[in-house]
Amino acid sequence: MNFVYSPQYRAEIGSHVFPMEKYVMILARLRAEGLADDDNVHLPRRPTDEQLRKIVTPEYLDDLLNCRITRRTYPSELPVKQGIIDMQILCCGGSYLAAQLALKHGMCYHIGGGFHHAFADHAEGFCYLNDVVFSAVMMLEQGMQRVAIIDCDLHQGNGTAKFFEQEKRVFTFSIHQESLYPVKQTSDLDIGLPNDAGDDEYLPRLESALERIFGGFGPDCAIYVAGADPYVLDQLGNLRLTVEGLRQRDGLVIGRAVTSRVPVATVLAGGYAENVEDTVEIHCNTARTMAHYHTT
Repeated sequence: MNFVYSPQYRAEIGSHVFPMEKYVMILARLRAEGLADDDNVHLPRRPTDEQLRKIVTPEYLDDLLNCRITRRTYPSELPVKQGIIDMQILCCGGSYLAAQLALKHGMCYHIGGGFHHAFADHAEGFCYLNDVVFSAVMMLEQGMQRVAIIDCDLHQGNGTAKFFEQEKRVFTFSIHQESLYPVKQTSDLDIGLPNDAGDDEYLPRLESALERIFGGFGPDCAIYVAGADPYVLDQLGNLRLTVEGLRQRDGLVIGRAVTSRVPVATVLAGGYAENVEDTVEIHCNTARTMAHYHTT
């Protein structure tokens, strides 16, 4: 089992609902359990400006590199600060490294990433750069013919859907709360759930979608956006998944990838429980599920 993480996944954002401390907390817990150690935790590299231009316009990248407040950066719900931008640039490298390691070893868990609301020409939500898009684009350049993006965050991956709307080699799937941010784009497959949907509604619909993705599209590799925010006690949503339901969700996605012999790279995305320990536990359950399938 391999992990990607950087001590640079930290930035000063002040008092904010985004739990910046979750990254180091997740790694510490996985280390304490013996799942992560110095041998299987890999450091990402910052992408070059040339590589970043594959996913953002030159004007927007110039704003980011110079930390400018413009009409392109202003829509972010995080401060326009260089430390935050640099962290998300590094996360692009992290998600790509996770994909490379997944291709080599079958799976990899990125303790970071999932900034799926960022567009090619502007920021949205808590997202400046879309590491999910970056990873998929780089894999296509590496020779992958079919990439599946399985987005199970509370919010639709609108930036991802928009970027790949004309790209037939990438299958975008999102299962999310419908009556909630963001303004929806069109994925290849969207499941918009009603408020208060819980485990009993969520899991069968996800399982059916996975059949279409793995049985129909037939990806060469997959990126799993494993948001912790469908959780019943999340502050930003109204889905009602339990910790056990989210663990079963992970099992459905990872299990289907393994039985289909499809390498899978997992990224974190959102999670905003009032008690950050809940968010950390949900994300750690994803890692535990991956480790289980990696050793069976």
